[in-house]
Parts: sequence; C-alpha cells; structure tokens
Amino acid sequence: MVRTALLSLVLLLAAGPLGAERYKGFPRGHALVAPAELKAALDGPGPKPVVLAAVGKRPWLLGHIPGARHAPRRAYTGRGGMAPDRARFQAFARGLGIDGDTAVVVYDNAYDAARLWWLFRLYGKADVRVLDGGWRAWAEAGYAIERGPGRPPPEEGNFTAAPALAGWTAGFDEVAQARPEAGAHLWDARDTPEWKGTGPIGEARFIGWRAFRRADEGRPAEFRTAAEIGALLAKAGFDPEQDHIFYCHSGVRAATPMLALYLMGYPVERLRLYDGSWMEWSRRASRG
Repeated sequence: MVRTALLSLVLLLAAGPLGAERYKGFPRGHALVAPAELKAALDGPGPKPVVLAAVGKRPWLLGHIPGARHAPRRAYTGRGGMAPDRARFQAFARGLGIDGDTAVVVYDNAYDAARLWWLFRLYGKADVRVLDGGWRAWAEAGYAIERGPGRPPPEEGNFTAAPALAGWTAGFDEVAQARPEAGAHLWDARDTPEWKGTGPIGEARFIGWRAFRRADEGRPAEFRTAAEIGALLAKAGFDPEQDHIFYCHSGVRAATPMLALYLMGYPVERLRLYDGSWMEWSRRASRG
C-alpha cells in the first residue's frame, strides 16, 4: 500500500500540460507560465484559467490582472503561519470559484505564489501554474491592468480537497532526525541576516530563496533558468537521489526551492517542506 500511495503521489505531482515542458529549459516547465502565454489563454476560446493574485491589499487595489481574484496570504494560512487544514483550504478555493477541473494560475510580487502552488498540490490539485515574473512581468509586457477591489467570482466552485499528501511535508520530529549521513539534507531558505543571526536548525545548510530567482536584479518573482539553477545546485552539493527538506521563518519562502527542484525534475518523493519552519522549531526547541 505504501508503494502504491507513493506512486500515486509521483503521478499526481508530475502531471501538467506538455506544451510548456521545456520553458526556460526546465524538465517540468509546465509549472511556470510566461505572461504572453497567460494572455493568450485568457483571450482565447474555451475555458479560461482562474488567475489568483497572491499579494497584499494595497498592491491589489493599485493594479491587478483583469478578472483576477484576490488571494492574500491571510486567506490561506492557518494557526502559527502553517498550512490550513483540508476543510479550510477547500472553502478558500471554492470561495474563489475554483472547480475540480479549473486551471489555476497564481502570481505575486515576490514569493507567495510558490507557497500557494505548494498548498494546492498538498490538497490534490495539480493543474496549478505560477506566472514567471509575477505582476511586474505582466505590467512590463504592456497588458491591460485593472484597479480597485475587483469583481467577486460569479459563483462558488466545487473543488474538493484531497487528504493532505504524505511526503510533501516534514514535521518537527522528522526535521530533528534529519542527517546528511542518513540521506536527509536540511536546507535553510531564509535571508542571509536571519541565517547569521539565529544560526541553523540542526545540521541545516544555507540555500537562500533569493538564489533561485532574479532577486538581486530587483525581480524576485522571476525564476532563473534551468542552467543557472542547475549550476547552483551542483555547487551546493544537491543529490537528486537523497531527501531534501526546506524551511524558512514561516514556511512561505521555503516553497521557492521546493518549486525550483520540482521544475528541475527532482523526484517529488524526495522533496519536503517543513511547514512549521523556524517559528515552530524555536518555540518547541526552547521547551527542551
């Protein structure tokens, strides 16, 4: 049964449109979408994707993709910054008009879209893509923008959240036992000052989320190419045949390396996000 469940997980997470497989050279480029491709999908015939803006209230009001639906972090975050439970996430998705067969595109202005991508997959929805370059790339392309509160979904969706996928997250005990010699590598995806200020969890190594994106060029929502990320992973010593657990402060930025390794074709059963991250670890570890 374990082997069957694991196979189901792999097949689900590997699913996606074949036409965009090699975007930026990524083996799983289908998880990203370029602004021009999204524009064509919104303007073309047939069902339209639901576009979610994973941004705060002010950026949303100042401008968003026409027809997009607002998905601020607080709407899909549970207690202590962790993932909401199955029922709450289902209600969140349905409230945005998302059905079981709806294609979803998520965008942001930094890194929240990767977290929402991870959450949808946690609860069984594979047809979710991240707009590469985010809001800035859309606006720079010269496409239309909409201002103000936007329009509510025409009706509630019927998306049914599946039980949370085992193996897509890591808990406190698993993180505490993670050792490179046992084939389980722990990676800190925070910013450098945080890493230097508090030190790592256990034997974690630093691989900040910014390294996977063009953050140093002022484009934090845009991923680097497969060639660039491949060089980064090789230098850091990543092995696709071993387990990799990522954490940050509250589990949001840690979704960036999760998505990057997914794009690179890493076995999904080897990727885990420590949802509790530093917030949970520091609280529980202090109790002894």
